[in-house]
Amino acid sequence: MTKYKTPESLASDNVLLAANANGCRLYRNNSGVAYDEKSNRPIFFGLGNDGVKNDESIRTHDWVGWHQVTITPDMVGKKLAVFTAIDAKKLGFKRKACYPVGTREYGQDKFARRVIAAGGIAGFATNAEDVTTLITEFYQRVKT
Repeated sequence: MTKYKTPESLASDNVLLAANANGCRLYRNNSGVAYDEKSNRPIFFGLGNDGVKNDESIRTHDWVGWHQVTITPDMVGKKLAVFTAIDAKKLGFKRKACYPVGTREYGQDKFARRVIAAGGIAGFATNAEDVTTLITEFYQRVKT
């Protein structure tokens, strides 16, 4: 039996195929709110969804990611947004060369490595110095 696809689902399939064919790497950005069964506490999820209604006019997209751009001479001096993904860890967290398979850090590190390989900024941070280090490492990669 064929599963019925909504018009948005069909459009999403086409968008992903076209984005992939054009060199984009996109990830699904589900967003919303769920409630913890025990405490009835709201759990907000999705990019930019912190539960604070600061600006109702801003909503993130269904798919987020990056498109690699090779800078050419005619682009020098122009500004490009660089995809950045930073995972905040508690003080005392130590960056490692690798993490045990199946752990949250393993999956997060794998994602960060993909972002970095595509030219973005990514990694773990426990404080402002760690954030500065991630950005400095990005500039070092770009300049070599």
